[in-house]
Amino acid sequence: MPVLAETEGWVALEKPAGVGTRAYPWDDEPDMDAALNAQLQAGKPELVRRGASLFASVYYLDPVISGVALFAKNREALADLRNRFGSGDCRFRFQFVTAAQPAGGAASMRADAPLLPHNVKPKMIPSTAKGKKAFTDFKRIAESAKGWALWEAEVDFFRPQHVRAHAAVMEIPVLGDSLYGGPEAPSQRDLHPKKQRAGLNLPAFHGVALHLAEVQIIPGEPDTTIHCAPPKHLRLLLRRMGLSE
Repeated sequence: MPVLAETEGWVALEKPAGVGTRAYPWDDEPDMDAALNAQLQAGKPELVRRGASLFASVYYLDPVISGVALFAKNREALADLRNRFGSGDCRFRFQFVTAAQPAGGAASMRADAPLLPHNVKPKMIPSTAKGKKAFTDFKRIAESAKGWALWEAEVDFFRPQHVRAHAAVMEIPVLGDSLYGGPEAPSQRDLHPKKQRAGLNLPAFHGVALHLAEVQIIPGEPDTTIHCAPPKHLRLLLRRMGLSE
């Protein structure tokens, strides 16, 4: 996994979809905490030379999400970074694809529905009675004539599946996110109706089109902002949908 940024106390890695940052009851996928520490203990040179006594994820990131994964390299840094995260002293910017709204739909909005884990399903649900506070600022940054839109979601703290749940509440569920009613990926033929070749009926994208593009650690010395470009298959989807330059 590519290293996005690093200091003596932490390292930021580019997390692909399909792996979690840490073990979580809802997940069956492998987690990066366990894998990194197993390789560190095995003396893998690429990890030993990072000068870490351990690797511990600062925040939990759903396996379906790609993007910035931040790991502390010692216990002191872990305590500091998790305290910053829990106190809302960081900023996170997600990007996701969804179906275009009807004409006149709002280009920006804030979700403030408290969230609560479902008692049976592996998902979050809004609950004003028992849910915990959660806030997300949404902004539409591109829309195409093909019926799709690219949105940003900004938070200063997030819970498991937080952005996915709030996107559904605001009626802009993430493409491919069947757990929250997200639209299915279009076929290649849907995006290229004039083309004639084999394979055009296959989906143009597999997975959930949600990516953690930026993490800002505040306060820093100086403030540190970590960027991560979308993975290749998501960039290709955005281009085919007319949502990127």
